[in-house]
Amino acid sequence: MVEYFIPSWEDIEDSLFNISEKIIKDHNPDVIVAILTGGVIPAKLISDIIGIKNIKYIEIKFYKEVGKTQPKPTLKAIYVDDLENKNVLIVDDVSDTGETLSAVSRIIELFNPQNIKTATIYVKPWSKKYPDYYDKVIDKWIVFPWDKWEAVREHNEIPVKNKDRFLKSFIKK
Repeated sequence: MVEYFIPSWEDIEDSLFNISEKIIKDHNPDVIVAILTGGVIPAKLISDIIGIKNIKYIEIKFYKEVGKTQPKPTLKAIYVDDLENKNVLIVDDVSDTGETLSAVSRIIELFNPQNIKTATIYVKPWSKKYPDYYDKVIDKWIVFPWDKWEAVREHNEIPVKNKDRFLKSFIKK
């Protein structure tokens, strides 16, 4: 059975403030590259906190469903330009295996940035790549507020608020 960690929006915001404080002490990013889809909301919030308006995106998929990955990340789309000689911050929600962060870092290297740093809210203890910036190490499946309904659709035992309403109204019988 999968164990779950379900952070609140307040938990996420506190973590992003902690990460942003580390970033501004150590790195002066010119551009943020958000990993779609999990990194979009953390990237936007970090950009607002540290005042970086230049956000780019890379869509890459690794998970098939809760707890199940593909053999390797699959690149879907690159929405990136003008990174030459820039300080780049790659943002995702979690580094589970580290495969996605590694793959995106290799892609960004092709654009000749000055340097690349990575940030996630959480990291799993078994990750092969720890991001440069993160807030906590978590060894459970993380149910983020922005993807909890996808997770509940696949595993309706996840204990989240409004689950009964979601299952009653939005799951086809």
